[in-house]
Order: sequence, then structure tokens, then C-alpha cells
Amino acid sequence: MSKHWTEKLFIEKAFLFIPDLEGRIERAGVDFKGLKEIFSNFQVPKNGFILDLCCGIGRHSVVLAEEGFKVVGVDISPEFIAYAKNMAVERNVGKNVEFRVGDMREISDVLEDYKGRFNAVINLYTSLGYYDEETDKDVLIQLLGLTVSRGILVIDIVNRDWLIRVFQARDVWHYGDDLVQVVDRRLNLENSRMENVWKYYRKQGQDLKHIETVEVDHRVYSLHELKKLVEDSGWTYQTCYGGFNLDPLTINSRRMLLVAKKT
Repeated sequence: MSKHWTEKLFIEKAFLFIPDLEGRIERAGVDFKGLKEIFSNFQVPKNGFILDLCCGIGRHSVVLAEEGFKVVGVDISPEFIAYAKNMAVERNVGKNVEFRVGDMREISDVLEDYKGRFNAVINLYTSLGYYDEETDKDVLIQLLGLTVSRGILVIDIVNRDWLIRVFQARDVWHYGDDLVQVVDRRLNLENSRMENVWKYYRKQGQDLKHIETVEVDHRVYSLHELKKLVEDSGWTYQTCYGGFNLDPLTINSRRMLLVAKKT
């Protein structure tokens, strides 16, 4: 059986994705302002336990730890987790944050010792939808079991309605001095899956040397679909914002920031 694209990109070729995450480290502090307001509105204790699922290199986990929360960050990538641990040490928050390598599809087993303890679960940067809808539902059910009564779930994900409205078939991204990423996109309207081809190149003088191609296939959701998925998983939908600025969600909102509660 061929490996899932997440294993290829996040485990075998993690060095290709790290520059993208590094470029968003400063943004995590801005994102926290929105999370802080949500936590306050939904009575998440100031020193409560937070699960950062698919934490990447730990950019949000570390900020939360700096603010006094007790954080557990989980990601499938050993290289991302090593980076996150180093960042936590450098920013002197090691006592407030723990990082573990783990697959979101098995999160209940990965965090067996934390069942029923998290005041909030955050899943950010469109990391729900990597697999299929049944898997997404199963992950959300597992998260319910890890959360305290009246604990909350916060999902940050791209807004499918915005994506269709401004769809762009190709992008070219430059990272650092020599890494170039070419993204070709196709939205499958039969199943709302983005079927993307990511090609990575190294600059060599005036030329580009191809180093890797990864086919990235993930589900994108409109609000009504995500709301139903969350509710079918046992959560109680609360609200949805148009991003971390907590503006109302519209078709012009690039992101959706959904909040649900365990009741």
C-alpha cells in the first residue's frame, strides 16, 4: 500500500514544509489574541490544559505556554516535534508544554493518559480534512473523550465558499534564498476535495532543479458541512468566525474559525 501524502511530506520530506511554518511563527502571536478572547468567552481557565492537535513546529503551543496555559502539542512529524521542543527551550516555556509524536487518527491512544483533561482542543491551519470525512468524524469523536465537560473545540480551516469565489489554479512561492514551490490546484466538485500537485525546486544560478513532487489531496468544507460533521461527532456547535480577528464569517472570509462545546 502506498503511503499517504502526509507521511511523505511531513515525515520523509519535512524539511520542505518547515520553511512555510517558520514564516508563520510571528503570526501565531496575533492568532493568540483571537484564541484568548474565545477562551475567555467560553470560560477556559487561564492555566487550563490545551491540546494543540497537528501542532506543526509548535508555534501556537509555545505562545499558549508563554501565556500560562498547560499545553500538549501532537504532530505526526518527528522533525516538526523536534523543532517545537527546541523552540520551547529557547523561549523558556519547557515546563508548560509537552510535545509528542502521534497520528491524529489515533489521538485517543497517543494521549491515553490525558483522557477527560483538556479544557480546550485547537486544530489549526486546515489540518482537518487530510483524510476522508469518516476519519475526520472519528478524530472529532476521539477528541470529545479527551475533553472535560463543557470544554471547547476550536477548528481553523479554509473556507470552501471563499476558495471557490477566488479560485486560483496556480501559485508560486519562494522560501529563503533558494527554495521554490509551484502549486497547481484542482477542486473536485463531486467530492469537494482539493487535488493539488506541489513541486519543489532549488535555485541553481538562473535555473531551477526539481527536487520533489507531492500530490496533496484534502477535503475542504463549507460552514454547514463542518457544522454537521462536528455535531454528528457529538459536539455542540457554538459559533463560527471569519478568522482570528473574530469578524463575522462571510463568503469573503478566507478562514473559518469554528467553536464547539462538549455538553
